[in-house]
Amino acid sequence: MPSLPRPPLFFFFLSLLILFQLSFVVSLPLGVSFQTQTALPILTLPYGSYRASSYRASSDIYVFKNIRFAAPPVGNLRWAKPAPPSNNATVQDGSYGPKCVQSAVSGMSVIGTGNTSPIGAAINQFLGGIPVPLFSGGSEDCLFLDVYVPGKALKNTSLKLPVVVWIYGGAYVFGSKDTMQPQLPFYDGSGMMGQSNNNMIFVAMNYRLGAFGFLAGTTMERDGLPNAGLWDQRAAFQWVRDHISLVGGDPTRITAMGESAGAGSIVHHLVAQGGGLDPLFSKAILQSPAFQPQWDRAGAVEATFNTFAGLAGCVGKGLTCLRAADSATLVKANTALNVKPSSGSFSIGPAADGSFIRQLPVLELSSGHFWPVESLVLSHVADEASLFVNKSIQTDAAFSTYIDSSFPNYARTAGVNAQIEAFYPPMSGSNNSKQPKYPSQTARAAAFLRDGCFTCNVRYITEAIGDSKVWNMQYSVWPGIHGTDLVPTFFSTAFTADTFLADLAVLMAPVLGALVSGISNGMQSYFASYITTGDPNTNRKIWNVPPTVKWNHPVSGGSKGSGGGAEQIAGVVDVGNWGFGTVSDSQNQKAPCNFWRDLSAAVTALGGYAPPGAVVSQGLVKVSVDPNANYRGGNK
Repeated sequence: MPSLPRPPLFFFFLSLLILFQLSFVVSLPLGVSFQTQTALPILTLPYGSYRASSYRASSDIYVFKNIRFAAPPVGNLRWAKPAPPSNNATVQDGSYGPKCVQSAVSGMSVIGTGNTSPIGAAINQFLGGIPVPLFSGGSEDCLFLDVYVPGKALKNTSLKLPVVVWIYGGAYVFGSKDTMQPQLPFYDGSGMMGQSNNNMIFVAMNYRLGAFGFLAGTTMERDGLPNAGLWDQRAAFQWVRDHISLVGGDPTRITAMGESAGAGSIVHHLVAQGGGLDPLFSKAILQSPAFQPQWDRAGAVEATFNTFAGLAGCVGKGLTCLRAADSATLVKANTALNVKPSSGSFSIGPAADGSFIRQLPVLELSSGHFWPVESLVLSHVADEASLFVNKSIQTDAAFSTYIDSSFPNYARTAGVNAQIEAFYPPMSGSNNSKQPKYPSQTARAAAFLRDGCFTCNVRYITEAIGDSKVWNMQYSVWPGIHGTDLVPTFFSTAFTADTFLADLAVLMAPVLGALVSGISNGMQSYFASYITTGDPNTNRKIWNVPPTVKWNHPVSGGSKGSGGGAEQIAGVVDVGNWGFGTVSDSQNQKAPCNFWRDLSAAVTALGGYAPPGAVVSQGLVKVSVDPNANYRGGNK
């Protein structure tokens, strides 16, 4: 009998290598190990091992950079739920971890109302056109997170420290977990950790952006995954739930924290699946929660999908073509998509999809469909909207055109647009000869944007969750524009880095500290106290310069999203130029917020997108169609 041919020697050794790798991954004990007293520790997870990137002796913090929490979302994983990472037997050192694909926001009004003058417009155009590296580059392979751990937690993992998970902002089209690092401490957790005496763990994540993360519409509902960026965030929170105990964290005490798009994302997690889906955190800090309402699933949202498909050379070919396209083509299409809308408007962001996000968050909050979190800290800045005002709106006609471009024909036919122009009256006066409310068209447009996309979100959440479970803040340190509260939130004298610019920043820290460290110490002590104890007052820095004040619950007078109560929310902590105080909030007053609640209910019902059993009543316009007719859409 002839002998069987032996397998080639190459395959024999390859099999041994694979078996060795698999046994290596399985045999390593989960958790943190120190190979020597001076070596950086290694965190071993079920799918791989990660060596700490650095140790900061002055603050006793270990930083684990670029831990993969999901597989690269490429090919068939584009516009799909994040998949688990593959096993990797090589110890990772944190040096690889790209940010997600980025693009700039179109036409930001950098100098706000100053753009009304010819000179101001020229300055604004110059500043708005400066190319910023932050807005470019990135990779589809970007689903990584960073973990900042006190040394004592690694030495005693039974401590079970509370955890804060940071979600960055950036209009849903740019940003990253370590924006501006290593030059500046955005978003470095050492400042807040220091305020807690190292009694917390800080985690920061990446998530897909732009068209890669927020394409929606009926085609995506049928064939893909709308709001993929929100699902990435959930995957990061799930990673924390599953693995944070390995570095001494408590998976039952997770605080979500975010600013702008990050805070807006948190709002959407609170109402996910009509409030029936655990957001995987028990409390949250929301700074300037922001998003543009996107409800027209079969109309404007689907049109955005088709526009992107066209830019990528996939007209009429659907998601199969987009998943097969090369990355460079999609990156170019993403950039082109995000510069298309006029300033003050965005192509992409969280959208109603009839399932994960059933309808606009205000309507879910108003009808009681949200997850019952422990408590929330809510804040906004004094001037949220001026940065985003469309500088071309300088006449009543231009304002009307802007409104017409923002709402579909069925809303205009039903009278919605006319109601908007009546509530935000023309500069030339209204039919009843009242004087105009606004000193300029820019101020008029800013009020419209502020109420619809920014500050009323704080009021809706306050009313829905209840005064006794929230703390409200306004940040009004000059210039008080959107995003300026990030400086005191992340300022840290303990921050160190390795580049020339970073060293320069460290040398400047004493000068900068004289300006912001006092405010920063106070704000961070509030936040750290809330993260570690559930109350911003327990461990706040009382003997601070400037001194902090007792942060009481607000008094809104409303309940369960009713839209009632006082015109202004009282008892709001104000962070001002000269320190901390208490004010009544003039930025999210009852009348405009109730108007936007009615407006959201009207456009949702007119389009037939309201979930059965969750139709919010409104008196703005007459709805003569079935408000549930198109709810299922492509979501079969």
